[in-house]
Amino acid sequence: MALLKRLRLFRQDDEGAATIEFVLVFPVLLALVFSVIEAGWLMTRSMLLERGVSIAVRDLQLGYANALTHNGLRDAICEHSGNLANCRRDLILEVVPMNIDASYPQNQANCIDRTGAINPKIDFNPGQRGEVVFVRACMIIDPIIPGMGLGLQMPKDASGGVQMVAYTAFMNEPA
Repeated sequence: MALLKRLRLFRQDDEGAATIEFVLVFPVLLALVFSVIEAGWLMTRSMLLERGVSIAVRDLQLGYANALTHNGLRDAICEHSGNLANCRRDLILEVVPMNIDASYPQNQANCIDRTGAINPKIDFNPGQRGEVVFVRACMIIDPIIPGMGLGLQMPKDASGGVQMVAYTAFMNEPA
């Protein structure tokens, strides 16, 4: 009987009820807050990459950089992108002339594989005067909090990075 009485008293005791609510709600709230922070930082880095591509490609469009190489354009994009960590290491570009009647290339973006020494084959052809050129930049970025919220849900490569792709098309100015 004493055991039944103790169990009844334990069941009626409401001390610690707020702690249980906190333990159940806090992780969900924390995941939501970190997801908002992750989304904001991801959007900021995406806008920085888009800005860098836009400014650096102007030189190609206006014909100022006829002898530009992949590394030169990548460095210009990184310089204009502001504070993108490991930009020169993790950014790869495709620059290809395209048919004026065609749409953007539908193939998957080529990105750096940070787990190995082999990089994908890329096309770099800034085109001729009066030709439409497609530029695609792919950068691998690391989530701030990869194990919680949005960082957990994003598709990652073997190194734990996420692809961030920026692209544009322009027509080389005629002579």
